[in-house]
Amino acid sequence: MVKTRYLPALLLACAAITSPATAQQASGDQGIYVGVFGGVGAATATSLQQRGAVFLRPPQRLPILPINAKGSTSSSTSVALGGAHLGYEWNPLKLNPSWGLRPAAELEGIYIGKHSPTGEMPVMPRFLGMQYVTVPTTVGVFLANAVFTLETPYSSKVFPYVGLGAGMAFVSIKGADSANPSEPGINHFNSDPNASDWAFAMQVKAGVKAQVSKNLRLFAEYRHLSIDATSYKFGATDYPGLHLPTATWHVNMGRQKYNLFVAGLQYRF
Repeated sequence: MVKTRYLPALLLACAAITSPATAQQASGDQGIYVGVFGGVGAATATSLQQRGAVFLRPPQRLPILPINAKGSTSSSTSVALGGAHLGYEWNPLKLNPSWGLRPAAELEGIYIGKHSPTGEMPVMPRFLGMQYVTVPTTVGVFLANAVFTLETPYSSKVFPYVGLGAGMAFVSIKGADSANPSEPGINHFNSDPNASDWAFAMQVKAGVKAQVSKNLRLFAEYRHLSIDATSYKFGATDYPGLHLPTATWHVNMGRQKYNLFVAGLQYRF
C-alpha cells in the first residue's frame, strides 16, 4: 500500500510554485524544458528475509519444517542509471535586487540497471546453517519533482539548485537464487525465480546548472533516492529425488536507498 507521509511537503512546494506571487515576477524567461541524464551510484545495505516451509513427508503436505532466514545484503552494490524529465520553469522570485529564486515543476522517469545484492541470512532452525540469497534487480522510478534554482550576483551562467520528488517505483527481480552450502547445486527458487513489486519512492537532489547557450544547459547533481520496503513471491523448490518439496517462498526486502551521481543536459523551448 502506498505510504503518504511524505506527500504534504511536496504539495506545499508545488503550491509555492503556482502561488499568485508569480504574477509579480519579471517576464520573458519562463517556459518548458526537457532533460536527459545518466550516472552511477551505489545501493546501500538493506534487510532481507526468506520464509517458507519444507514438506517432510511427500506427497502429503504435513508435517512441515518451517524455514525463516533473515539477514542483510552487502554494504554497497554499484549501479548505473539513466532517465529523462519534462519540466516547466517560472520566472524568478526576486529575493532582493541581486538574488532570485526560480521555481520549476518536473515529471521524471529513472531506470536503474541490473544490480545483484546478495543477502547472508542465518536460517531458523539453526542446524540448516546459512542461506545466501541473490536478487538481480532492476528499478523503474516515476516521480513528480519541485526544483528551486538560485540566481546569484556571482555568475549569470552558473546556478546552484535543489529539488524534492515523490512518486512510485517498480522493482523487478529476475533470476533470483537461494543457495545453501549444505545443498550444492540447488536453487530453492528454481520453479519460478522471477518476481516484482511496486512501492512509494522519494528523492532529494542538489546540483549545479551551467548555461552554454540560450536554450541549452548542462547540469551535474547528487541524488538520494529512497524506495519503501517490498515483498516478493518466488516458486517452490522442485528437484524430484534431490530435495524435499517445499511451499512457495516469500521474500521481504527492506527500504532500498541509493546514492547517485548524475550528469545531463536540458533543452529549453
